[in-house]
Amino acid sequence: MNTLEIQNIKSHFSNVLNHYNNLKKRFVDASNELESLNIQLIELKNKINSLNMESSIIYFFEIKELLSNVEKNIFDLDVDIETPEPPVDPPVEPEIIVPTIGSIELNITNKKASVSTKAISDSQNRINQVTYYLKTSVRNTIEQKTTTNPNEIITFTTVLTPGDYIVEAIFSYRGAQSLEQIIKSSNLVTVKEDVIIPPPTGDKIATLKLTSSQSWSNGFSAAIELISHSTENFGGNWEINFDSPATGLSQWQINASKTGSRFSITSGTDWSGAPHFNLGPNGNFKIDGINGTGAPFDINVASNATLNGQPITLIINGETVEGGTTPPVEPPIDPPVDPEIPTVNFPEKLPLIGATDVEAIYLNGDNTQLLGTVSIPSLNIHTEYAVYVNGFKTTTKPVEFTRRSSMVSVSLAVASLPLLTGNNTVQLVFAGTNNSIVTYYQTNILTIKKESSGNSKKTLVGYWSSWGGNIQTSYVDLEDTPAEYDTIVVSFIESPDHLTPVFNPEASNEVTKAQFKEKVARMKAKGHNVIIAIGGQNGVFHIKSESDKQIFKNGVINIIEEYGFNGFDIDLEGQSAQNGTTYVVDAIKEIIEYFRAKDPNFIYSMAPEVAYLINTGFGTLYIDLIKKTKHLITTIHPQYYNAPGTGVYPFDGSGVVIDCKNQAKFIPEFTEALIKGHDGPAWGGQYAQLFPIGPIPQEILAIGLPAGVGAAGTGAINDMNVYIEAWREVQRRGYDVKGFMTWSIDWDKYHNWQFKNAVAPLIK
Repeated sequence: MNTLEIQNIKSHFSNVLNHYNNLKKRFVDASNELESLNIQLIELKNKINSLNMESSIIYFFEIKELLSNVEKNIFDLDVDIETPEPPVDPPVEPEIIVPTIGSIELNITNKKASVSTKAISDSQNRINQVTYYLKTSVRNTIEQKTTTNPNEIITFTTVLTPGDYIVEAIFSYRGAQSLEQIIKSSNLVTVKEDVIIPPPTGDKIATLKLTSSQSWSNGFSAAIELISHSTENFGGNWEINFDSPATGLSQWQINASKTGSRFSITSGTDWSGAPHFNLGPNGNFKIDGINGTGAPFDINVASNATLNGQPITLIINGETVEGGTTPPVEPPIDPPVDPEIPTVNFPEKLPLIGATDVEAIYLNGDNTQLLGTVSIPSLNIHTEYAVYVNGFKTTTKPVEFTRRSSMVSVSLAVASLPLLTGNNTVQLVFAGTNNSIVTYYQTNILTIKKESSGNSKKTLVGYWSSWGGNIQTSYVDLEDTPAEYDTIVVSFIESPDHLTPVFNPEASNEVTKAQFKEKVARMKAKGHNVIIAIGGQNGVFHIKSESDKQIFKNGVINIIEEYGFNGFDIDLEGQSAQNGTTYVVDAIKEIIEYFRAKDPNFIYSMAPEVAYLINTGFGTLYIDLIKKTKHLITTIHPQYYNAPGTGVYPFDGSGVVIDCKNQAKFIPEFTEALIKGHDGPAWGGQYAQLFPIGPIPQEILAIGLPAGVGAAGTGAINDMNVYIEAWREVQRRGYDVKGFMTWSIDWDKYHNWQFKNAVAPLIK
């Protein structure tokens, strides 16, 4: 031991003592720990003061060990003390007011287009660029223009050929941390062929041209062209009338009806309520593909043509019809003495309690026309009727309607009925009124079988876990997915803030973002559909406003476009709609319409749980979504598992409950209930009235099942023969559903691919 060692241990003690004194300042009250440390320090100080060159080496190391223990005790006590951090005021961020765009208006003059933006609200001047894309109706870009002034009227230089055109605008604006986008589409404008308008004949306000493309003994196909010689803007408020021996006229864009010998033709409307055909000042339009029944097409197919009651020139196959321009003189009709019209209420779903049953409907030999006849007492004046398919009221309109004495007859095109593949029930309900009394007459039930087109491709859908597996399972490389899985659902788009969509393919630490994009492209090149699912356990979204909707929608669109997914799957939990479904449903509909405009084959699917398909206690997100977007759905694959506790279950013949644990019976019963769109006699429980969504077309319905034990809490089995037999039972009942879905691909791998090995041979 030397002088330097003694100095070092004294210096070390001084540092420890300073640490202790600083520690004392942080204690509000005295403590036992501090008192104990103080005693140890006094002892240690005395020992160090007595230390000198003559002290033994053992005494030196004893002091050194004691110093080390005291230092450790001070440090431990220091760590245990929570020192409150001074409050830090968060930075005050200015409120971001997201710009709103009223509408994009497209005008075409002399075959050149111009576009302007209406009703812009941008109080913070956040919009810094607008890009306009002039496109055809199928979204092929013709010309692009960019401006920094959103109020500028943009004129395109391209000379347009005949066809339909639209402008898509992308408004870029400064968001909270980055540039955001608002996408808006304009109105659709049609550029027509140059038409040489014949001069008016006399004082006629218009010319009507009828031209046939095909004619046979009892029908024809033709086109109608209406040419105005008037400065009046009729818009969609026009009506063509003419006499004809034909019994029926039909075309999906028009409304055609016949009273006596006289036809009435008006414009139909699109989904937004806009007329398909408008007649402007000195304007014209042409309606192709009109089908006529009951007479051939010749010079006598029409006469006495009028436009909104005024006589017009009539030209048939290029020949002006002489004497055919004078409208018939209709005898004056006295108004009814009693204008009161009783209310007619047709239920959305049969049965109609109290209706009178009549045997009065049959199908003719060619299986194309449905003819219905009902005998109604002459005291009852027929007002209207409704057509029911599979027990649900349809919007089907009659091809022909007549009443003679007490007999009421209708003719319906079978093609106009919303038939499902397999057997369908068709029934008509008539309403007869007598003053304020309504009597309902219900026809017998007719069964019509719709054959499968044979073009409906079966599918095997598997969910792929981007995070690396589930519980016992392990990561499956996307490119190792078996070929039998034609559709791979990448899971999931999630949201840490319940608003902004986020997808992280690197969560598994098995692949980089760039590598994952390449894998998606290669799998698509091999013929797989690779789509992205939104939702899952962590994908909860609270969309509460129009601005929230835009953030949600744009975020999803950006993810799909970035990774090249060719479809979008919905697996949202019920709490995603806790603030209402309107914004969520509208956003999803707009997302699908956005991609369908680019790719008509873009996939839109969903995987609702059983509980979300009923109308009590579980929210209406999927009910609202299916009702509003059923016509857009590629595949709906409900989860035939995890259903106990919902109160939704079928009974067997002896009244024993069948839940999803009994897959052999549950699968066919649940499938039939979905396709029929109602509960049926075998269903009961607290929520026995199922499926306010109505029937699910079997062409889009797939059966969703776990890949094996562990993949689901209830309903998961390893006996694949049960799935095989259940599928065969579905077929025996006459249903031809689309295929299977499974949760999940990694669970199937865990079970040595037992699921795909069992079900793929059934559908491929």
